[in-house]
Amino acid sequence: MRPFSAFAWLFALFALPGLAAPVQTEHVEAELIAENLGLTAGGDNWVALRIAPEEGWHVYWRNPGDTGLPTTLNWTLPAGISAGPMQWPYPHRSMLGDIVNYGYGEETILPVPLTVPADAPAGTAQLQAKAKWLVCKDICIPGSADLSLSLPVAPAGTPVQADARWRNDFANSRAQLPQPAPADWKVQYQVRAAGADAPGSESGNGDFSLAVDGAHFSAGGAIEFFPYAGDLIKPSSPQRVINDAKRGLRLSQKLGDYFVKAPAQVDGVLVVHDGDSVKAWEIHAQPGPVQAVPASAAGSAAAQPEVVPAPLSLVLVLLSALLGGLILNLMPCVFPVLSIKAISLIEARAKVARRQRGHALAYTLGVLATFGGLAGLLLALRGGGAAVGWGFQLQQPVFVALLAYLFFGMGLSMSGVVQFGTRLMGVGQSLAAEGGYRGSFFTGVLAVAVASPCTAPFMGTALGYALGQPAALAMLVFLALGLGLALPFLLIGFFPALGRLLPRPGAWMETFKQVMAFPLYLSVVWLLWVLGGITDRSGMAVALLGLTLLAFALWLWNRPGRTAGLLKLAALLAALALLSTPQIRTVSGSKPAAATGTGGEPWSEPRVAELRAQGRTVFVDFTADWCITCKVNEHVALDSDSVRKLFADQQVAWLVGDWTRADPAITQLLSRYGHSGVPLYLLYLKGGEPKVLPQVLTPSVVAGAFGPGSAN
Repeated sequence: MRPFSAFAWLFALFALPGLAAPVQTEHVEAELIAENLGLTAGGDNWVALRIAPEEGWHVYWRNPGDTGLPTTLNWTLPAGISAGPMQWPYPHRSMLGDIVNYGYGEETILPVPLTVPADAPAGTAQLQAKAKWLVCKDICIPGSADLSLSLPVAPAGTPVQADARWRNDFANSRAQLPQPAPADWKVQYQVRAAGADAPGSESGNGDFSLAVDGAHFSAGGAIEFFPYAGDLIKPSSPQRVINDAKRGLRLSQKLGDYFVKAPAQVDGVLVVHDGDSVKAWEIHAQPGPVQAVPASAAGSAAAQPEVVPAPLSLVLVLLSALLGGLILNLMPCVFPVLSIKAISLIEARAKVARRQRGHALAYTLGVLATFGGLAGLLLALRGGGAAVGWGFQLQQPVFVALLAYLFFGMGLSMSGVVQFGTRLMGVGQSLAAEGGYRGSFFTGVLAVAVASPCTAPFMGTALGYALGQPAALAMLVFLALGLGLALPFLLIGFFPALGRLLPRPGAWMETFKQVMAFPLYLSVVWLLWVLGGITDRSGMAVALLGLTLLAFALWLWNRPGRTAGLLKLAALLAALALLSTPQIRTVSGSKPAAATGTGGEPWSEPRVAELRAQGRTVFVDFTADWCITCKVNEHVALDSDSVRKLFADQQVAWLVGDWTRADPAITQLLSRYGHSGVPLYLLYLKGGEPKVLPQVLTPSVVAGAFGPGSAN
């Protein structure tokens, strides 16, 4: 070592404290610490984030579990010095209600290796890092701190003394780091879909099973597995464990709600509690045959029991679905189709009872078939890992544009511009005519298509329950919902006395039919507005061009001549071709200004946690542009003077979760509250626990949620 370098190193060692003051934030103390009093060029160097949550609070592991965010460090280091990945001691489970998280509820040292070049000059290294975390108790608060640490740099080969203040902390942290699994362990995993011989997996996507052959653990010791991947298992479900001294370890757990597909390798930490000692191994499981652990097997003592809501009676759920479908007939989104059905019912009064029953059955079959198809698609998408819910198809621009085309064409037909005839499952007056059963079936299909933007009372509970059940049971709930929607027309078809309540057919019906075209035109305007929100103004303009081409084709529909036929075909093909353009197919990356609804700021879970920590009353409105129930609630209740005054008096923080476009974070939260779609309204009074408001709001309902006297 050159004399000058040695002098510079010794001066830096005694001149610098080597330790910055800890940063105290809300419920967390954080600082950077170093294992040694300095850094060695070309040697092993370790620093760490020391993070200490207050008693009763916790921060998160690399996989936070059901909810949460892992702690992160963003480094700013001198030239040549680099930081390796953060090392994670094995985590602990924490439970709040039906949510299980992985993290740390006590002071924790998270080591980080530093690489210092062998030719680094002696002197001082200023280490800086931005630490971010989420700290939770009954509420969650995002936190951050700008941390720094000054350390002298010793030349290569110069011994550096350990810092006695942190010697034990680094030692304890290393003892909790997972060690490489022994070479003689054979670690395999298998994924089973729901219903495919997955014992104990009565609901959800299925089971994950892990086998560790060659591992021998003491009987009675608690065993836990923590995967690195956050979407593999459902943390709140119990881990079913068999610890066999001869056959090794087997462990099974339900797959996560957003599990997509089996990975090439499953990485994670296996934690074994044996009396007062705890050991952790990092394992890498390969795909292979693993016998699932049955639900009756005794689980790990450290694994928390699954917390589920009280089981709903299937009969009660089916009745809720039936009633929800019945009420759906009164929702504004279904009105355009019901106007068409009303025309067919009035015309059916002149027909024999047998034909009335036939039309009622055809309409019901159309409703049930479409509900079944929609349910199957929704369940398949969720089973594939997609975050979708009720009304998901209206988050797709092409579907919205097609629905606008359909309504516009039907409106032109009812206005007398064109007559399709029965071969195209005619609408309007041909619904009850000869061969009109297909028309009634089609009307049932259309009723479900336009009902999807609405959520009626009782629907939320039924659909939320259905999406957490096996496919057969979920399908039964959806069909009950469809039966409720079709029930009024089914009753009129089978009980002719009810039909006598309708007016008699007559010449007035032609005028009535033309008047009923205008709700369809208004629906087209609404759909174009929704399309503009999902895409942008260019998408709306392309759709309007398509409607113009469609109108031109329909104007030519009944005109004779080969030229008119070719023009009609060309216009129709051009209108359909527009649906494949980027302006229609691409969902806009930015949300329009109107996405924040009637006056709230955009929703996020950290923002809710921040406001609750301040003791604020928070109202969260989960909505979508295509949700007509949401828009009616906004107009009738949320935009009313009385509610706005109430919110101002109570100093309510109003957050809006916009689900117009697919948003997995909102979908996950809806699922957490047993909802499959919007609207969902949550009220946190003075930072307390959330209260779920009804799906149909009035000013008095909103005021009543604040407690007695709030309406005054």
